[in-house]
Amino acid sequence: METPNSGSWSELPMDILRFLLEHLCFIDFHRAKMVCRNWYLCSKQTVRRRSGSPLLILSSEDDCVLFNPEEDRVNKSTRDLSGTRFLANSGNWFLALDSGSNLYIEHAFSEKKRINLPPLESIKSDLFSLKRVGEKEFNERAVGGFPEKGFSQRVKDLRGLLWVDERKEEYTVAWFFDNGAEYIAFCKNGEDCYRTIPTRIGVHFTSQGISDMVLRGDFLYVYTTLKYVRLLDLSGHEGFMQVTNRSFILPFLPAFPPSSEEITYAGRLKVNYNIAVTRSGEVLLVKSMVFKATTSDMMPKRMFHLYKTDPNPDSEDILHRENLSFEVHSLGDCCFHIRSVM
Repeated sequence: METPNSGSWSELPMDILRFLLEHLCFIDFHRAKMVCRNWYLCSKQTVRRRSGSPLLILSSEDDCVLFNPEEDRVNKSTRDLSGTRFLANSGNWFLALDSGSNLYIEHAFSEKKRINLPPLESIKSDLFSLKRVGEKEFNERAVGGFPEKGFSQRVKDLRGLLWVDERKEEYTVAWFFDNGAEYIAFCKNGEDCYRTIPTRIGVHFTSQGISDMVLRGDFLYVYTTLKYVRLLDLSGHEGFMQVTNRSFILPFLPAFPPSSEEITYAGRLKVNYNIAVTRSGEVLLVKSMVFKATTSDMMPKRMFHLYKTDPNPDSEDILHRENLSFEVHSLGDCCFHIRSVM
């Protein structure tokens, strides 16, 4: 967003502007990118020292601050964040839910950059309707069913995903109630309601349910209850399209049986499975194992394993193998997206 005097500021020579940007602290650098288009373009050409630590959001019941470990600096917002719950982020943008159960998107470093999203109850569905019955509760019922036979959904169970493309000035939001979700709701910039994706009714049994999700651009990756990957294209104007992918015909599971550590420490071990997506669109399976406190210094408290699937499996593999995955020991310089939930 341009400031009233941004015209004169934008006329600064590029070398001077680049020098200024290089010497700003992390947060001021990101704020400077929003002064005008020229500053934004120059920031993309400015080489800054890579930050070794991510920023931390430290929250209390009625406030939160942003802490930069490298600069040992705390940045306190002047906005009222009492009752605010952050659901997800995409770059410098946050998907948040206010005390009145209203969704919005806001830039982390600019209080003027806020986008109010459609009300949660504005879902467009042939199967379900959602009615607000309080600030923290909604009544969900089947379309055509008895009004009194609805199901109570509470905002504490709301989960959300966000994707923002700052260059194109586009965003996609997806959310669901993590309480036996019957659908996923989503909207894109300029829309005044949420379209829905069924997760049970009319859906093949391998594609039912939600274990994990990743939103990347117009594509939503859903890791289903039975451990299959469901790929959905949200780019259409009329709804969504399910994409067929041969590498997802079989369940996406670890390539090997449980390790000796898993068997030995089964009573003190918690195993979770999540999916991640690389920038090229390749799906990875992340197996994380958390060990409870132990007296053995040799046993790590947390372990991770990464798996890929064969992108072009032949028919024999599909017919005779239980899954198409193999373990990955290095990703090189690869960067990937995971479900970003606050």
